[in-house]
Amino acid sequence: MTSSSRPPPGTGDTPWEARSDFETFKALSAAISRMAKGRLDTRKDLVAVPMQHDTPGELAQPGGHVPDWKGTDLPAVPGKNLPNLMIVERDYTAIVDKLTSVGPLADRLGFTTKNVTFDVSHAVDRLAQLHGVFDSGPAEGRPAIDTDARMAEAILTFSGTTNGELATQGFRTLEKRTGVKLADLSEGSEEKIVTFAQTQQAPQPVITSPEWSGSETGGRRYAAFTINTERMKPWHTLSGRMHFFLDHDWMIDAGEQLPIYRPPLDMGRMYGEPDVGARGERSITLRYLTVHNKWSIHSEYQDNLFMLSLGRGGPQAWLSVEDAKAIDVKDNEWVECTNANGVFVARAVVTHKLPVGIAYVQHAQERTIDVPKSEATGRRGGIHNSVTRILLKPTHLIGGYAHQAYAFNYIGPTGVNRDIISTIRKRSQEVQY
Repeated sequence: MTSSSRPPPGTGDTPWEARSDFETFKALSAAISRMAKGRLDTRKDLVAVPMQHDTPGELAQPGGHVPDWKGTDLPAVPGKNLPNLMIVERDYTAIVDKLTSVGPLADRLGFTTKNVTFDVSHAVDRLAQLHGVFDSGPAEGRPAIDTDARMAEAILTFSGTTNGELATQGFRTLEKRTGVKLADLSEGSEEKIVTFAQTQQAPQPVITSPEWSGSETGGRRYAAFTINTERMKPWHTLSGRMHFFLDHDWMIDAGEQLPIYRPPLDMGRMYGEPDVGARGERSITLRYLTVHNKWSIHSEYQDNLFMLSLGRGGPQAWLSVEDAKAIDVKDNEWVECTNANGVFVARAVVTHKLPVGIAYVQHAQERTIDVPKSEATGRRGGIHNSVTRILLKPTHLIGGYAHQAYAFNYIGPTGVNRDIISTIRKRSQEVQY
């Protein structure tokens, strides 16, 4: 296979020795693969696999009662009252080969999302034609995704939202399962594939796909669950309808079998009273919420003039009028948000929209522009997630009951997983970059 024409890190137009995330992970996996020879080699691991959302195994779970085997004579049965236990063979010497190629299971098993399995054989062939295949080693004959640009191309090729053939294929699968008309939402887009080059040129509209619950057909904007409400696609629950009562033992024990308000945890007890700063500046402890960005989505071009104008040219933290007054902060002045996890430096947006006791820090704020060094650490002032952490509660890990299941990267059934506080103080307005 012809190697990529992209210059190695440090020799192209990137600043100094900067690398993309993909190049960093590629270098790490290559180093681990080398070190694994004669040490780890190939091993078999026993892995606990949670029951996945909408799978037959999950739907076959017994009602809301899953017998507990701990401290009893009841057997622990994988897939019943225990996660599935799987034997996974891992070749630790081939980690980099697997990272940088499309594996053979894509051809044999396809890709499954929301319990819809997509036949991606055409997508695999497309990537082989675009990028070539490896001619030796563990990835021999498999399409190459060995650069960041090729990886981005693969992601776009394998998603129904950017590959119309997969979107229509998935909807036809759902039509057979649900008995309702769905495929027309993406029909006519079968030849459309959004390429990485197109995303570099301008933002691209996506294709309506069964991977999501909203419709953008006909130029409409995305709104969640429109396919459920307008096309009568069953909801992902036991009844197929939107229901709120969950007769699961754990939910009943927690008093949460119906929607209920739970006050925030008293995280202030963990940190005590905020200290006075080195210059005598006051501090205040607020609930720190990373809400959706006001003007954007998770990923977009934040460093263009329009986004910089809307977002004040860099990171911001929203405070109520009363809280800002308590620490002598005026609109657009610099503040530091700190706790045991980290620090975030931002401009204050003082607004009447927020109640006392809460700070809004919109997520997906990049730290590439106008981020001063922190007075607390002397280092660059962090990102919105530097101050957060994920907290678990038992009901997050139930699984095995229709629309309750957990998976790595996200823990359901609730998304309120950052109940955190931060000490916020006014910093010097003479910032150092």
